[in-house]
Amino acid sequence: MRFKEDITARIHADFGEDFNNAFEILRSAIEKTDDLNSDRIIRCIIFLAKGNIDALHKYIKVATVDPRDIMLWAEYEASNSSADHKRLRDFDKTFEEN
Repeated sequence: MRFKEDITARIHADFGEDFNNAFEILRSAIEKTDDLNSDRIIRCIIFLAKGNIDALHKYIKVATVDPRDIMLWAEYEASNSSADHKRLRDFDKTFEEN
């Protein structure tokens, strides 16, 4: 499996020595759950994990159940009321564009 260049670079930057492990965890999850095979979802998972392997597992599991949750958490910030959210990032775009 090949990830987009910005995704691979972010995995390297965030996970450092754990790059190969993080890469394999993501690759395996995508093979098992085709719904995860989206650059946007992958970027959201990596963004939320912040270089932590345990968090990577956690967000993959959440995304497997309902990817909208991780998209909300990664791209939006709660506004004054709990029903309103402001979009801060768009992970349809590369990490550099955000």
